[in-house]
Amino acid sequence: MYRPYSCLLILLFLSGCASVDGDRLSKASSDLLERTGQVMKKIVNPQTPNSYQREQRALFDQPYIDPLTEYLAEHRDDPSRASVLHNVERERDLRCEAIAEEYANEPATNAMLQRYQAGYSYSCPDQVAAFAERVKRQPSTPEPEPRAEPEPATVDVADESGVSDQALSDCYLLMAIRNYSEAREACQGPADNGDVRAQSNMAIIFHAFEDYASARVWAEKAAPASGEAAFLLGQMYATGRGVGQDMDQAVYWYTEAAKRGHKQAQAALDRHLEDLPAGDT
Repeated sequence: MYRPYSCLLILLFLSGCASVDGDRLSKASSDLLERTGQVMKKIVNPQTPNSYQREQRALFDQPYIDPLTEYLAEHRDDPSRASVLHNVERERDLRCEAIAEEYANEPATNAMLQRYQAGYSYSCPDQVAAFAERVKRQPSTPEPEPRAEPEPATVDVADESGVSDQALSDCYLLMAIRNYSEAREACQGPADNGDVRAQSNMAIIFHAFEDYASARVWAEKAAPASGEAAFLLGQMYATGRGVGQDMDQAVYWYTEAAKRGHKQAQAALDRHLEDLPAGDT
């Protein structure tokens, strides 16, 4: 008598379970489709914030200014790159200011202006214009009349060291913008002739190119008179690059650099002292 009702109840229960399982399956399918859609969007449009950061890093790792300006011009209307564009613009401006500081120490002549314009008018127009104003403000001086008497037969040299002002200027300017490839060629002559800053630059350049043996040679030449070279030697001894790792030597060269006002060397010394066990100072 109760068997038909029992069968009916079982059928209703199974029907309800099927309905619940169907709802769950429908929701799971919907979630899967949504996630798949998100993945497909990334595949179709692979430019994500991470890829933008890689673009920024690549721009910052190269030493030239114009690629930064070109990137800004190409992507200035892309709101998804707003943060990266801000960083790139700031880096471009910092590099332009570094160049301006170097040219501030140069004579305000038309020849120097032409050189400035040729290299930096595209990316640093404001700084070039400011230098042009300096040139305009210079009092005009007539060219000296040639001497009537013949000059004695002598050998012309650029200066006592055999290094021209132009060569030194090229060396210093190219290092200021981290153009190491061209700076290596520009600094070679002045460094060979004993210019300490050029020797220090050569050490930094070879260290950047991971030629640690050459970096050590130039750093040791310049270190007695260069805080930058002494600091580099300290780093090399601290890390064991190009030399045997030796913290005593690292501390010695950090100390020499700090004596010449090198702030990073002083910071390295401070960190070293903080890491020493109590009683070892």
